Amino acid sequence: MNETSLKAKAGQYLTFQLMAEQYGVAIETVREINRVAEITPVPKTPDFVKGVMNLRGKIIPVVDLRVKFGMPPQGYTRDTCIIVIDAAIGQVGMIVDSVKEVIDLEDAQIEPPPMLGNEKALAFIRGMGKLDSRVIIMVDVVSAFSHEHMNTLVEISKAAA
Repeated sequence: MNETSLKAKAGQYLTFQLMAEQYGVAIETVREINRVAEITPVPKTPDFVKGVMNLRGKIIPVVDLRVKFGMPPQGYTRDTCIIVIDAAIGQVGMIVDSVKEVIDLEDAQIEPPPMLGNEKALAFIRGMGKLDSRVIIMVDVVSAFSHEHMNTLVEISKAAA
């Protein structure tokens, strides 16, 4: 792995919350943020895929990041949002507990991710952002999905269209 290309870079990040932890995703990958709308379940999909949604005439897959990250599922609240990101396969909606804010991080505020065990499984963690007394887990959500999972999301979008 080339550590330089994978490490989070200075810039703007959209922060969101899952359980008690805050995560950051590079703002340039974010298309929009929506309230949870009608999601149509698609049979025989992985448990983290909640289904598809119609976003202004375009069918996009929606995943529950809590489930994908191995956290217990939770009912939706008024703070639950869908962050729509641009990925190589097209747009993907990610359900998060809440969206917090857009932050600016300098290189000095970003540490490389700690070695926590299975490097391959945690490859989507790009760094740890330090903001005041908070730690923000910097993620590349798209890389959290295997090639097989990405193909499944493409097929779901095509089948539902």
